[in-house]
Amino acid sequence: MQLLASRKSIWRQLQSNEISSCEEALHLLVDSEGKLNIDALDSELNQRFFRSFEDRNVLPPIVPLLLWRSCYYLGCPTKLPEHTIRLLADRTLTEIKIIPIAAESYRAWFRTQNVPDQSKINSAPLINPLTGEVEQADIGEVTNLYLSQAADQTRRINALISVALQNRASDIHLEPTPKGLRVRYRIDGILRDVKTLPLEVSRKIIVALKVMCDMDIAESRRPQDGRINKEYTSNDNMASGLDMRVSTLPCVGGEKAVIRLLPRENPFSNNLLHGLGFSEHTLSIYERWLHQPQGLIIITGPTGSGKTSTLYTSLQMIATEQVNVVTVEDPVEYVLPNITQTQVNELAGMTFAAGLRAILRQDPDVVMVGEVRDPETAETVIRAALTGHLVLSTMHTNDAPSAIPRLKDLGPDPGLVSDALLGIVAQRLVRKVCPYCAEPYTPTENELEKLGIIPTAENTKWRKGKGCDRCFGSGFLGREAVVEVVDVDDHIRELIYEGSPSQLNRYLRKIDYPSFRTAAIEKVCKGITTYEELIRVLPYSALAKKN
Repeated sequence: MQLLASRKSIWRQLQSNEISSCEEALHLLVDSEGKLNIDALDSELNQRFFRSFEDRNVLPPIVPLLLWRSCYYLGCPTKLPEHTIRLLADRTLTEIKIIPIAAESYRAWFRTQNVPDQSKINSAPLINPLTGEVEQADIGEVTNLYLSQAADQTRRINALISVALQNRASDIHLEPTPKGLRVRYRIDGILRDVKTLPLEVSRKIIVALKVMCDMDIAESRRPQDGRINKEYTSNDNMASGLDMRVSTLPCVGGEKAVIRLLPRENPFSNNLLHGLGFSEHTLSIYERWLHQPQGLIIITGPTGSGKTSTLYTSLQMIATEQVNVVTVEDPVEYVLPNITQTQVNELAGMTFAAGLRAILRQDPDVVMVGEVRDPETAETVIRAALTGHLVLSTMHTNDAPSAIPRLKDLGPDPGLVSDALLGIVAQRLVRKVCPYCAEPYTPTENELEKLGIIPTAENTKWRKGKGCDRCFGSGFLGREAVVEVVDVDDHIRELIYEGSPSQLNRYLRKIDYPSFRTAAIEKVCKGITTYEELIRVLPYSALAKKN
């Protein structure tokens, strides 16, 4: 009987005389600091009170606590005017008494009352019911709340995706551990622990995820890849498409799954290159290349360095009705308007090289090739750039100058490479200092020395974020690119044809080209990012001052 009684709401216990008085019941519901015991509230009492009102949204911030002897006791974080209390009393035909509660308790209760339906994915941010502004709640707390309303494994997966979208996550990691299924979100390029799901549901969730993306659930000894196409609703209640790439990997303890989230709406529609992280100088160089009638532009950097964002934004800027823009990608991540996009399919023989050869028969003006990764593609890209087409593509190198020997190693004639190449952009993504908690910061002598900076009035705008709710305590919010650019001039063309990489590097240092080091110093001196973030993202060799 004791266990049964402990599960009863305080209101039920008061009705059954297990609590001696209304005052005692109120004390159990609301402590001396106004903190509300949400788990002890009664759902039936909640429904009984609110069904007296057609629209709950017009009511003040109130929480039904008790109904005792024809009197509703309502918790409220604000002071209500007398006429509002009379209106509530007239509508419910009862007496009304207001019990002060903490604003945080009301917000927590409000969230439990407005959990989205987990049969659908919802990316709408949490709204503070007292101010109407978007608020940043604890990710773990919101995840627990959403999961508590999920009746099955599919709804649990939807709940995890909803919270990930609300918090700008690009990937969800589901990793089996001895304690259960570890859930992590990648936000602004950094993985964050969110929750560990119980062991009894770990395998079930992975199986449900494999069913959703048509994987073989009987096969757990080899990696598998799949896709999920769903719709999600945002804060304007409009349905948007969501593509998810799912990868599974056998590991100790089971299978690890990673979900890459790709909202289908075009995030590059503003056509603003300057918002990506280019300086005024590098942006003017890059835009000059984009307005050339022919030539090759290479964007280089490791996976996750923002190359796709730069490419897509560039294509959107030049894709007018007078221009035929065609791409071949692996895979197509975002569908862009006014652009013909094709996808690599190795099994069907649709490789980058085969797709590019077909594109060249489609009367293109601008061609984008997802990646130059083999000699055949490199040869075709160079010849396309020499036959009247502007070609954009990517490579994986540590910096911009390294792309030239890499391209030559793939086999094209160095003379053709020197004629075709317009320039190279290398980039990395750094986290930006959170504007909501940023504070001035005085750099140490060691930091200035490592960057080779002489202290002046111009470089005293360093900032650091102390951590707040909006940036999850990290001090960083959002990312932008650190960019270096190699503008291919006549001397560089000669060095491509008959010079060595060391000669190229010496010449670039001599002309003081826009390097990673230059861009990094500019960003840290303007307070955009921090020295520690630059060290995390850029190799030390890129920051060291070279004579």
